Amino acid sequence: MGLRIAILLILTVTFCGHSWAQYGETPEDQKAKLLYEIPKYLLWENDENITTIYIGVVSGDPDLLKRLRREVRRPYPGAGTKVVVKEYMTVGEAVADTALSILYIPHSKELGDDIDRFKNRPVAIVSDNYVDQRLVMIDFVDEKSGVVSFRYSSANLRGVGISTHENITKVLHGEDLSKEAILDDKDALLKSFKSELALKEQELARKQRLLEEHEREIYEKELLIDKQNRSIARQSQAITDQVDRLREQKDAVRQLQIQQENTQKALDKAAESLVIKNKEINFVETELTRQKKYLQEQQQIADERKASIDKINREISEKQKELEELNDKNQLLNNRLLIAWIAIAVFLVMLAAIAKLYIGKRRDNQKLAEKNNALTLAHNEISKQKEEIATQNEKIIESIMYAQKIQQAVMPQVTYFKKYLPEHFIMLKPRDIVSGDFYWGTHVGDKFVYTAADCTGHGVPGAFMSLLGISFLNEITGRGDQDTITAADILTSLRTNIITYLHQTGKDGEQQDGMDMALCIYEKNSSKLQYAGAFNPLIIIRDGNLMQYEADEMPIGYYENQADHFTNHIIDLKPGDMAYMFTDGYADQFGMVDGRKKKYLIKRFKEFLMQIHSLGMDEQARRLDENLTQWRGNLKQLDDVLVFGTRF
Repeated sequence: MGLRIAILLILTVTFCGHSWAQYGETPEDQKAKLLYEIPKYLLWENDENITTIYIGVVSGDPDLLKRLRREVRRPYPGAGTKVVVKEYMTVGEAVADTALSILYIPHSKELGDDIDRFKNRPVAIVSDNYVDQRLVMIDFVDEKSGVVSFRYSSANLRGVGISTHENITKVLHGEDLSKEAILDDKDALLKSFKSELALKEQELARKQRLLEEHEREIYEKELLIDKQNRSIARQSQAITDQVDRLREQKDAVRQLQIQQENTQKALDKAAESLVIKNKEINFVETELTRQKKYLQEQQQIADERKASIDKINREISEKQKELEELNDKNQLLNNRLLIAWIAIAVFLVMLAAIAKLYIGKRRDNQKLAEKNNALTLAHNEISKQKEEIATQNEKIIESIMYAQKIQQAVMPQVTYFKKYLPEHFIMLKPRDIVSGDFYWGTHVGDKFVYTAADCTGHGVPGAFMSLLGISFLNEITGRGDQDTITAADILTSLRTNIITYLHQTGKDGEQQDGMDMALCIYEKNSSKLQYAGAFNPLIIIRDGNLMQYEADEMPIGYYENQADHFTNHIIDLKPGDMAYMFTDGYADQFGMVDGRKKKYLIKRFKEFLMQIHSLGMDEQARRLDENLTQWRGNLKQLDDVLVFGTRF
């Protein structure tokens, strides 16, 4: 009796421990374990070459990420295979990672759009509680019992080139199948199919031989019947029975022929499946070739951009040399003035000594007086030159300040934007009093056109280009009926005017002046926003998600590989959308990090916009200004800075 009680206690403790281990886990623990286990039941087309499986997680659930990284510490089945976890701030960062194998995206309204961005890529998309079964690949389901299970669509996985093992659902019951076991099962299944096919062929051959033997037997019996025609009367009953058996045999032969036809149809269907698979392989090879060509084109564009940047750097070096020459001239004048004062001091000392020694000698005194007059004239000349330089500098500064007033007068007043735009802010920080960056806006019918632009150069040359751009924009938007004009039309017309006015032909050595620009048309009645860009993109932050609309890789000016027309984007706005147009001055500003100069860069700029996008307009502008000043520190401002934000 005591032994039975002990055994019962042991079984009870074992069962309770097992139950606690299974149901004591949080949903995040179970999801992390499933994410770690699922790759063992998936088979990519190049699976034999995969040594590392990359599992990506879009930020939003730090507990899940923490538990998944803890799971990865466990050894992974399969020789030479390891698992690496990657974290992404946005889905766009995950799209750019070509090594990704599996991606977990938290449930959101835009999940369907996120899945479309991975079209034709061998990436298994994992989400949770997603109701649209047409798009789901792998979907976690929270059961009422607290256990997280999953469902999957093998058809959707095959659509991106990923096969599923038939035992994938066994992971719900805790069974463990390694990649080697899965491959062994598939090989065994294929061998079994081949073996069954061989047996059917042997059976068909055997029945064919039986048929031939039956036919020979029938022929021999017909000869025998022919010879024994006179004795048929006595054997008629036996012959009738034999004929019936022969008919049954013919029916059996006919059934064998039908089976043979069915087998042939099955073989034909298998052949057609192989042909379809070959077509899919050819399509994948074609797609890889296209992507390789696209990468080569992007590399060529990057090289051209680098050449353009090198040219701009050379121009900056030339301007710096001119400034150093002016500084040298000023230093030379100062040195001359110092020498003159030293000479006067020496002269006075000599005059005192000579007065004591040679007083009364008029001739010597007269010579000394002449030298004194000469030094005085030299001093007066140096003072006059110094005053002229100071006067010229004052006139130059006055001219630049007046140019600043002209530029500010040409650009629309802030009050004008308040009439046609909802909440907005404009942060403009010129580098040299006047700016090569400019903002502009005008209303056309019931639409409002506005832009943020960056002209070639800065200071006075950039300001001249901005006046030219504003003049052309006023002319283009003021032509007749503009109800059907688009943002892309305006950029295309502006480019034509700039090329014509500056006589740009693309010849070697010709100055390639122009501007980069982001231009929008706000349609208040339909809540739509048109956007077109020349190198400068548009960023929209909606419901905490950042979306970037890419600009065309060509400027407003002559460009060797320019397209005939700019691309026009139409965006359906939602209440609370925050849109940003900006020039490259903010992201290109240098700051000191760990004793080294580093650029701010567009990635850090986007992250800062995500931090402040929910604040008021004035507060956003103040934060942007303070952040740039803190980053720059004691370093000089390299370029004009312009950020134009609007909340719809």
